[in-house]
Amino acid sequence: MAERIDTPFTNEHFIAFCEKMLGQPYWFGTCLYKCRASLLASKSRQYPDAYAPSRQSRYQQDIAQKKVAADCIGACKGYAWTGGGVGVLESIGTDKTYTSKYGSNGCPDKGATGMLNYAKSKGMDWGVIGTLPEIVGLALYKAGHAGYYAGNGYAIEWKGFSYGCVKTKVAGRGWTRWYKLPFINYGDGDVNTPAPVEDTASYALGDRLLKKGCKGADVVALQEALLKLGYTLPKYGADGKYGAETEAAVLAFQKATPVTQDGKYGSQSHAALMAALSDQADEEQSKPETPSGKVLIVTGDNVPVMNGNGAQYTLITTVSTGATFPFVATAANGWHAMVVNGQVGWVAVESSQIL
Repeated sequence: MAERIDTPFTNEHFIAFCEKMLGQPYWFGTCLYKCRASLLASKSRQYPDAYAPSRQSRYQQDIAQKKVAADCIGACKGYAWTGGGVGVLESIGTDKTYTSKYGSNGCPDKGATGMLNYAKSKGMDWGVIGTLPEIVGLALYKAGHAGYYAGNGYAIEWKGFSYGCVKTKVAGRGWTRWYKLPFINYGDGDVNTPAPVEDTASYALGDRLLKKGCKGADVVALQEALLKLGYTLPKYGADGKYGAETEAAVLAFQKATPVTQDGKYGSQSHAALMAALSDQADEEQSKPETPSGKVLIVTGDNVPVMNGNGAQYTLITTVSTGATFPFVATAANGWHAMVVNGQVGWVAVESSQIL
């Protein structure tokens, strides 16, 4: 244990590094970057809502105190890109610098949802949160957010602008998944990791590739969307099972759009379906519901859309960078409402922009 905790890229070293980052700030879109005026100016242009004028004084304090900033998933990316946090801790409160190489050490630039899907694609162990094993350094996931298991029921997470890097109890935080990060060495492990459980009820449409044999809530959402667009499912309807009838409807939809025609529902088909539903919603929405004529553009990666103005609400779907939707309103807590799938959905201010 002592040897591993001193060895970069082991799970023990990673979580020890996270522990030492407690108290450092949360800056959206950063990956263990030194707080500097140039970084603030760049991120303010890139994400104006997340770097609103009301927050600037706090950001200036972080710069003056020479802190190191990250967002939730940016913490593990920054750890990898700095060679296992080399030089990061030593730079806090000083003028010391360190090297960060984008995309290095087997860590891609993914959002919270994208990193989970990437880990699955690499064959890493994962499971629903009820099967969380006592292995430190595991990544924790809920829609749009990531944390890291510190052991004994606690996690380290870059929780948000008002909190920064904090230690929290796993229970009650709404985590839905745990998984092993592909660029972290978890060793042989003395704990028997539970087999991944396929919790189909909690999948949102767009979370995974759907094909014949799949079933779950996301299949229901797909079937309901196809029916809304006029594709028929005469025998079984929206039964949550991806059978021959659903496959045929997906293939018919694909033939009407410039995507691969294979009867499987992947990322291309998801983007096309969201666009088709958005177009239909544009036609159906009356003027009073979008009085300003404004649109919302998605600025994050795999952004969760909730059925209320907060992460505690039910996930409707996920949307990708650059997608646009009719803007409805902004809640007091900053979440934006938009029209998606013919209904009102909500996205976090950090992941969207009003045009």
